[in-house]
Formats: sequence, structure tokens, C-alpha cells
Amino acid sequence: MGKKLISLDLDGTILIEQHKIEERLISLLKSFTGKGDIILFNTGRTYAYSKFVFRPLDFPFYGSFSNGVALAGFPGKDIIYEVSMPGGLIKEICELFLKHKIDPVFQGGLHNNDKTFNEALKFPNRELLEIFSVDGDRRILVESLSEFDSKDFVSVFGCSDDPEEAVQLAGELNSIKGLYSVAFVHSYNENSYWITAGSQSINKGVPVKKLAEKNNIKRENIYVFGNDLNDIPMLVEADHPVTIDNSPEELKKISESIVSGPDKHGVLNYLEQISRQV
Repeated sequence: MGKKLISLDLDGTILIEQHKIEERLISLLKSFTGKGDIILFNTGRTYAYSKFVFRPLDFPFYGSFSNGVALAGFPGKDIIYEVSMPGGLIKEICELFLKHKIDPVFQGGLHNNDKTFNEALKFPNRELLEIFSVDGDRRILVESLSEFDSKDFVSVFGCSDDPEEAVQLAGELNSIKGLYSVAFVHSYNENSYWITAGSQSINKGVPVKKLAEKNNIKRENIYVFGNDLNDIPMLVEADHPVTIDNSPEELKKISESIVSGPDKHGVLNYLEQISRQV
């Protein structure tokens, strides 16, 4: 078996707590890197909200953030790519978010330490306020987002307690030329729906393809693990797509294997089997 690429979603796939990977899985992933395999954490989170997960890791890995808009190598946070949003869309995007009673938050990306920009909240959301409470110095409150261009940012996101509004918003954002949007449930609060949008050229499948090409990894040696709709683009890039037993049916239909959730060590057990095969 040749060099492997292992791409892992975080929330709902491998995290046993909001910011924690179990120690046995960390040790196993470290053993894979010791054999020359590539580990990619492929998340819808920003880097700023992912770094709490990364702190205990003492091996080289890659991180992809905000559904593929940025890819970096760690521990040095060496940016491999970061893709801006199409220009000239601020007004249209903001109007759509507010139409669905969801506040838009624009993300600057890795190059400016994930600073986020937003106007005063019109529809405060508990989950969004919790995010704002983490590293509050990164949050920049502006009088009007119209002073910026959408190309100044890598993505826009929001949070809603209303799944219908979230899904409708994502669909309307997808109707804007050049944008790719997805709505997905937060695994730690099933009443919380996140909506993200970025460049149409970017999704979770892009960093998988980039790293496979960079490291000459064959598709037959790509293993991908995810649990929600935003994971579909990366699942289809692998010969070994794996999803979680409580995932939407769309993921189960395209997955080679279905494993139990983090509380029952599903991904860990699967990877231990792979490790023993080598």
C-alpha cells in the first residue's frame, strides 16, 4: 500500500467534546504521519475556532478551513492557498442574510488572523454570540459593510435557529454567480444551523485534490471521513469515503463504509483496522 491521505471532518465526526480529539486517535494519527501518510483536518470551522482542537497535536498535519477556502500546513501555519470571494457582492449578500433574519459575518481569513467583520447584530443568536466570545479581539464591528468589497474576504457565515430559513438562504446564495453556499447543522446543538458561502471554485473536495496531487497519492489510497452535507465534495474525491451512522441519507448513499459516532470511537476503530492491514 502506498502513501495515504486521510481527510477528517471535525464536528460530529471525530470530536468527543467541542474542541477535543480523544488521545487514542491523536496517537494513531501520529503513527500514520510517522509512516509518511498525510493527515488533513477538513472543517467548516475557521482556523481561529479550530486552533483549540490543534493545540495538543505534536505531529505535522494540514488544516483546511471554512469548507475549503483556505489550506495551510502545521505546526507553522504555512498558507498553501486562500481564495477570496468574488468582488462586488457585499450589498446583495447582506440583503439576503437580513431577509432571512440572519446576521452576516464576513471572514478575512488566515492572512489577517481570521479577523471577522460585522455590523451591529440585528438578530442576535446564542451560538454566534458564543463564537464572538472566543478571541474577541478578532471581531471588528463596523458601521457599514458597504465600505468593503466582498473580495476583501474569504467567506461569509451566519447562524440560525430556523432550519427552513437557513436552507432557503443557502439556496438563494447559490443562485448568485460565483458563490458556493451550504447550510449544515451544528453537531453539538441540533437546533443550530450554520450557513457559509465562499467562492464557487472552493469546497471541501479542493484541499483533498490539492494534497493528493502535491504528494502523488493515488485515489485508491485516499480515506475521507465526514458526517454532513458540506462533506459531500470531499467524500466523492476518495475511493474510501466513510460517514457516520447518524449522517443524512445523501452521505450514506455515496459512502463505502458507515461507522459509529465519536462517542463510540467509529473513526478510531476504522483507522485501527487500516493500520493493522499495513
